[in-house]
Amino acid sequence: MEKLTLIIPAHNEEDVIISTLKDLIKKLTIPYKILVVDDHSTDSTAKLVRKFMKNHKNVGFIGNYGVNRGFSSTLKMGFSKARSEFVLPVMADLCDDPRTINKMYKLLNDNWDIVCGSRYMEGGTKKDGPKVQGFLSMFVCKSLYEITGVPTHDVSNAFKVYRKSVLDKVNIRNGAGVEISMEITLQAFLKDAKITEIPTRWKGRTLGQSKFKIVQRSPKYVKIYSWAIWNSFRQKFGLKFESDYVY
Repeated sequence: MEKLTLIIPAHNEEDVIISTLKDLIKKLTIPYKILVVDDHSTDSTAKLVRKFMKNHKNVGFIGNYGVNRGFSSTLKMGFSKARSEFVLPVMADLCDDPRTINKMYKLLNDNWDIVCGSRYMEGGTKKDGPKVQGFLSMFVCKSLYEITGVPTHDVSNAFKVYRKSVLDKVNIRNGAGVEISMEITLQAFLKDAKITEIPTRWKGRTLGQSKFKIVQRSPKYVKIYSWAIWNSFRQKFGLKFESDYVY
């Protein structure tokens, strides 16, 4: 049984999903399994992946076709179906450098609960993508690093290895978007999870359409940001952790 499963949430990703799978297979030098989780796609995403699976036994497919749709619900389903000790969300457009996964894997025997791919630490880079979104992302991540002490400069990046037993201790809300990646990590941090980071190279999408909607998502990030700072100060003064403040 593989120690690590890559979870790829996919919604209408026919333009990129096969090139992403091929690139992962080409660049990964570790034991792994890939699980593509289709989130109510209306294009050929599912058909393409099922065809690809016939010649690639380490690639699996499941459909998130129930009532709960969206990024967090799709991730949650993937996490629940993975049989490995660790899981790693990978975006369908492969925005993070897959070679970073090889380096992450080497840390899995060091008792870390979360290994974060960081665009904003020394050695990490972020190329292209919307400028306003990039500025806000960097501000949020670096300020949370300074204010709360969360041990990553890039808490919002979805590109993280999680120990599955740690995911069992946090609340992954159905219906949440990409902000759930930040929320999961902050919940785990405030519950004393062991977290580290390594630099990664991130590039903006060149094919297909970005699923990030800054106007829709920003208020949700602000709420999580405020919740994390509030709980960080409460813990410093020995007060009770308010685990449901976000919801």
